[in-house]
Amino acid sequence: MTSHLELLIGKAYDGALAPEHLADLRKSGLTDETIAAQYIRSVPLSMIPRLFGFDIPSVRSALLFPFRSPRGGFMDHVRVKIFPSLKDGDGHTIKYLQRKGSAPRLYFVAGCLREVLDGGAPLWVVEGEKKTLAVAQLGLPTVGFCGVEGWHRHGTTALLADFDAVRLRDRILELVPDGDYQTNHDVKRAIQRFGGALLARGARPRVVLLPSVLPR
Repeated sequence: MTSHLELLIGKAYDGALAPEHLADLRKSGLTDETIAAQYIRSVPLSMIPRLFGFDIPSVRSALLFPFRSPRGGFMDHVRVKIFPSLKDGDGHTIKYLQRKGSAPRLYFVAGCLREVLDGGAPLWVVEGEKKTLAVAQLGLPTVGFCGVEGWHRHGTTALLADFDAVRLRDRILELVPDGDYQTNHDVKRAIQRFGGALLARGARPRVVLLPSVLPR
C-alpha cells in the first residue's frame, strides 16, 4: 500500500469528513456506523495528486472509499468520488476516479464479509460503492463491483481474481446494476456477459431491477 493511502486510512483521519461529503453519504442513507466501519473519509486537496500521480485542477474535493481485502486489511487500490463531477470527451459524466491503468476490484463490506466469502445465503452483487453499502445495511450479504464492466479481467470475460475468495458454486447471486439497465443496450449486454461468467463458475445469477433513485 502506498504511504499516502496508508496515512489516510490511519487513525489520524478517523472521522475526517467535509460537510459536503457527509451530506452526500447521508443523502444515500448511509449510517455513521457504516461510514466508520468502511473508513470512508475526505482527502485533503493537496493529497489528491499524490494519490493519483497526476493533478486534476478542476476537482475541489474527493471522498475516499478504501477497499477491504478479503484476506484482511486493505487493498492497495484508490477510488474516490470527486466534487464536482467531470465530463469526458463524449460528454459522459465522471463521478468516480481511480489510478490510471489500475484494474477494477470488488468492494467488500466489513459487516457481512464472512457471510459473503463462506455463506450459502443469496449474495447481492451491486454496482457502485454507496448502493452496495445501502443494501448491506439491510442485513443482506453484499459485495460491490465498480462500473458495468468492473467485474472482469482486462481483455477477457474472466471474472476478477477477487471472486476466487467468494463462494459461488450453487449459490444464488442477485445482480443489481444501475438503473439504466433497461434503457442502455451496452449496460444490458455487459450484465448479461457478467451473468454468463458467473454461470460458468457454477453460480445461479439473476438480475434484480431496483428504482433509479438509489444512491450513486
